[in-house]
Amino acid sequence: MRFRHSWDFMQAIQHLLSSDNILVVTDTETTGLNAHVNRVIEVAAQRVTPISSDEWFSELINPGIHIPGNITRITGISTSMVYAKPGAEVVMPLFEEFLGDSIFVAHNINFDLSFINAEFERAGLERMTNQGLCSLRLARRLLPGLRSKSLGNLARFFKIPGEGRHRAAKDVEITTLVLDRLARIAIEEHKVDSIAELVSMQSKTYAKVNPFSKHVVQIRRDVLPSLPPTPGVYYMQDGRGKTLYVGKAKTLSKRVSSYFTAIEAHPPRLRQLISKVRTIRWDVTDTELHALVLESRQIKEMDPPFNRAQKKYIPRPYLRVNQADAFPSVTVQVIVRNDGALYYGPLRNRSQANILVEIIEKYLPLRTCSTTEFSGGKHCVRADIGRCHAPCEGGISESDYSDIIRKVTDFLEGDIAEICLLIEADMLRAAERLSFEEAAALRDWIELLDSRVVQYGSVAPPVHGPAFIHLCRSVEAELGTFVLVESGRIVSVEAIQSSEQVEELAFNAFAQKDVSSSALDRIQIDARRILDHWLYVNRQRVESIEKRPEESERAFSNRAQQVYTQLLSSAPGASVQ
Repeated sequence: MRFRHSWDFMQAIQHLLSSDNILVVTDTETTGLNAHVNRVIEVAAQRVTPISSDEWFSELINPGIHIPGNITRITGISTSMVYAKPGAEVVMPLFEEFLGDSIFVAHNINFDLSFINAEFERAGLERMTNQGLCSLRLARRLLPGLRSKSLGNLARFFKIPGEGRHRAAKDVEITTLVLDRLARIAIEEHKVDSIAELVSMQSKTYAKVNPFSKHVVQIRRDVLPSLPPTPGVYYMQDGRGKTLYVGKAKTLSKRVSSYFTAIEAHPPRLRQLISKVRTIRWDVTDTELHALVLESRQIKEMDPPFNRAQKKYIPRPYLRVNQADAFPSVTVQVIVRNDGALYYGPLRNRSQANILVEIIEKYLPLRTCSTTEFSGGKHCVRADIGRCHAPCEGGISESDYSDIIRKVTDFLEGDIAEICLLIEADMLRAAERLSFEEAAALRDWIELLDSRVVQYGSVAPPVHGPAFIHLCRSVEAELGTFVLVESGRIVSVEAIQSSEQVEELAFNAFAQKDVSSSALDRIQIDARRILDHWLYVNRQRVESIEKRPEESERAFSNRAQQVYTQLLSSAPGASVQ
């Protein structure tokens, strides 16, 4: 039988069972830790067969002694709760009957077994001789990399809700689910196909259980020591040299080594990757930003099966204002050209771009007609309702219309206060009319504008705007990253070793730049997307400076050095070089 990777509830453990094998998953709550002195105050058990897990046994027990306060705080079971309950001499024979000759299962089996046997002896019963299966021992073999194998930590690891723990029935429920998850691992990764093999596995040594030992040992011995402590991109390959996964790292040695540490505690997909990896190669980069851009490009070129994101170049929309028109409109465009028009973006998707155009056209009286309609010289409905000054009929001068365009560009570059006030007023009016859907849509507009400005510093950054230098200090403060962006392209990315380097890096980048007049290609647009995200993630350590129109390249470069010196001096414990 072939096993599926997506299991239904209890499918794994029940598949291992036969009609001759039944599990009874058990948990006890006690007055302390010593089975010879302390007593059982609650016992619960769940019978698991190949077809059912619905039979339960659960009883509170009067221990005949006072329940300590610390036990009540942990379990919620007080002396008054068990006062009228039967004693162990009544409950234990019933539990023995429920258990029968089934396999006795518990988490940390020695604890529960010692208490139950002690109560059996007090009740005049024979000590338990059932075969045992301990979920704690099994977890130690199957998940040796997981630091804690406590029931609570295993529940968190397997994302099993843990509310109500430290009552016997709830702990039985969690233990049963943990056992099922462990059985899945045993079946899928160790080819276990019977409950007898699972029981046997709990006593095996780690070396015999671990399916990755040979090639993992080889990679740990031959590859990991060679990894440099620098940024870069790594490529995990199978035995035939096929690239299975591409990743980036701030520090290659730490990142790649993490895959081969505590392997069993990794998610299933990652364990599957490690099981197939036989070789690892890497490219060292000067900065993390270099690594991010290279990673994105290599994923798209290689299409590795274990990468999920960044596999395709996604066309991102831009807003376009054609300055060649005397009375320009705002349109959505995917291809960015050096055609003299103003481009703003990229935006997340076409829907977001259309919303921004709708906001602009609602609150700024731009024309929306096509060139053919405009040349016809007849005003439209928007002019009738006051949404357009009808430039087609000479209703507004080019100079006055230019003022409106300036408001549009100011809005896109982050001046959203005035328009947000207008949207908010419309939202309140819609709420007063009980038009709650309209009010909610207007509220979403405000949230969109706020989030764009917070994340990018503008609603949509200008593509062909002024040159920018972005300076980022590293966490260590002595190192950093230099980025020059001009005409929508990343012109230069360099590692900074000292503040004195910044001026020459900037000036040399300007001297060597070769900005093409062609359209931005998808690789350049993807690199800009990565840069924008990187700037946002590192915003606490980044300073961005804009080149002034009258400023020379040398003066701009000198100003960049001064800004970086101040950035270093603001870092905790920094020493400016």
